[in-house]
Amino acid sequence: MRQPMTSLLIIDPQYDFYDVPVNEQFTLDSEHQEKTIAPALPVPGAWNDAQRLASFIKKQQHIHSIVVTLDSHNEYDIAHAVYWQNKSGEHPAPFTLISHQDIVDGIWLPTKPELLEHVLAYTQSLEQAGKYSLIIWPTHCVMGSAGHKVVAPIQAAIQRWEQQTNTQHISITKGENPHTEHYGGCEAEYPLADDKNTQFDPQLVELVKQNDHVFISGQALSHCVASTVEQMVEKLSSEDIKKLTILIDTTSPVAGFEQQADAFIDKMSQIGVNILTSSNL
Repeated sequence: MRQPMTSLLIIDPQYDFYDVPVNEQFTLDSEHQEKTIAPALPVPGAWNDAQRLASFIKKQQHIHSIVVTLDSHNEYDIAHAVYWQNKSGEHPAPFTLISHQDIVDGIWLPTKPELLEHVLAYTQSLEQAGKYSLIIWPTHCVMGSAGHKVVAPIQAAIQRWEQQTNTQHISITKGENPHTEHYGGCEAEYPLADDKNTQFDPQLVELVKQNDHVFISGQALSHCVASTVEQMVEKLSSEDIKKLTILIDTTSPVAGFEQQADAFIDKMSQIGVNILTSSNL
């Protein structure tokens, strides 16, 4: 009898999204120095989520593959302040919402004037499609920074799994293009014709089709987890959707977006996605 194939998808388990305890130390591999982490966009409860996920990985003897998505940005990014300025040359504060009309009215404009046509089309597309409004996040997950790295409890659990299974986990980066947001692991919010890395990538959909069970975890439930799962289920049959299990006690919403997270979970439950705690498996 064939053994069921099981995978674990961990979405953006990076330091900048975790409410790391104040005394938690981080070793910079390139410098062999320790520093205290100051996460840019800590999700309340995420550090405890990481402990539970690490325990889950340790206890699961039959995970055949682990896939990790990594939010990967430049300092200069459409969702970071430096990309924008007002008439006085000031950059927007974190959590500023920028609407299409704000750009039309000249309230916020790109720091590079030649991008005006792009941002007008971009924000209009987001609003017409009912996607997340363009929000200026604290600068986060900059490639090469401490905040871009996978948090220690999850990283250690993955390494232990690799040693036990003689298998390498798979990493998928997203968000490198500074001219579009990339919440979901399958495609950017506004795919760009000249960058295939922003266009639909079928590998997470294929992961589900090739497995019998896919557990899902990561941060944040309200944004990158929700967006990734929604992008996946759009391309999956009802039978394949039943293979998905969100480990609800290993993921949390961004503060202030709890309602969006609840709505997402309700919607997924209604279409057949399993919603379980890691301790119930």
